[in-house]
Amino acid sequence: MNTSNLDDTQPLNNQAKTVIISLNPKAGKGPSGQLAAELREILNSRGFKAEVDTDLPSIVSKAKLAVAANNLRCVVGVGGDGTQTLMLNELPPEANLCVFPQGTENVLAKYFQLPQTPEEVADLVTHGRVAQIDAGKITEANGESKLFCLMVGCGVDAAIVHQLAEDRTGHITKLSYLRPIWKVIKKYNYPKLLVTSDEWGNEVLDAHVLFVMNINRYALGISMTPDIKPQDGKLGICAFKKRGVFQMLRYFLLLLTNQHHKRKDCVIRYVSSLKVSSKEMPDAPTQIDGDPCGTLPVTIETVPQRLRLIVPAS
Repeated sequence: MNTSNLDDTQPLNNQAKTVIISLNPKAGKGPSGQLAAELREILNSRGFKAEVDTDLPSIVSKAKLAVAANNLRCVVGVGGDGTQTLMLNELPPEANLCVFPQGTENVLAKYFQLPQTPEEVADLVTHGRVAQIDAGKITEANGESKLFCLMVGCGVDAAIVHQLAEDRTGHITKLSYLRPIWKVIKKYNYPKLLVTSDEWGNEVLDAHVLFVMNINRYALGISMTPDIKPQDGKLGICAFKKRGVFQMLRYFLLLLTNQHHKRKDCVIRYVSSLKVSSKEMPDAPTQIDGDPCGTLPVTIETVPQRLRLIVPAS
């Protein structure tokens, strides 16, 4: 996405000089740690007060103090999409987030065409603007909720993400998904998912695989809900109605070739809130932004302008 198409952006506060670089402690001695240190040095040479921190409670505490003092330039999330979602959930709402993409897919960074080198990220911190992007929120039956940047998956997609987390022993690559995919598709029952929304009355939409998108990009550059925009207060629903391994492979190929929206067994809709449940598997898994979440039933809704994302100036 060209960020010049965003409806509204605001300038950064030029008096704010504190930059907190958030780094996963497991990545501290690897390439990501070296890049974070390089970014810190560049920013400090430009007059910012930048530091690298690997302790989440410390990062959150420092961010709150800097926000209260009106001196927080931004928090830089060094990592993949899961890192950015963690920052969204943990940081105060007033904090600006700058993405330094170091993950497997980096969907958020690719969608907004964000830079990937220390020098370019430093330029973004120095000259970028703030776009107030819609976030999504998923709430389980027990009332626990989480925010997400990209999407929610329900069904086999979520089962694969849960299996990957269970099998994970180190850094995730695209090849890491092969074993979990094979494990899941051999035994998954593809339960019927029931989707309702006050915005379409009493109709119950049934599906066997469901994606709820906050932006129009998924892994591998897939576009599921083409009319969704990052500041429109809407979520895009992409529901596939048939079940089974063969149908899942077929749907995957349709998504890769961007032909899914032409099929009658694929339903695309746009709403601000919806509910998802399943009678066949009441505790079917869910995932957000590629990480395990909880189980059905859930309520999913948009949270307008919740994410303060630093984007390149037009």
